[in-house]
Amino acid sequence: MDNIGLEMFKMWNSSWRNYVQALGLMQDQGERMLDLAFGQSQAVQEETKRLLKDGMTRAQEAQKSYLQVVNDNFKKIEELLGQSYQES
Repeated sequence: MDNIGLEMFKMWNSSWRNYVQALGLMQDQGERMLDLAFGQSQAVQEETKRLLKDGMTRAQEAQKSYLQVVNDNFKKIEELLGQSYQES
């Protein structure tokens, strides 16, 4: 139990990963539902469908880049915490 800070960080990191996974599953379900609604709806015009799908694609790209930055920072923090406990 010498490295309690590192263990707490690992628990926090694990919680973050579970949260991101749950959000990803919800996003996938929402996209499937939207695709189904677009496929069956006569009220939504093709241009609107294309614009919404393009917006979803851009949002996914932004989300991936955000998650990559967060994951990179988690790795850096874990390395720093690991080094500080190895030095003491």
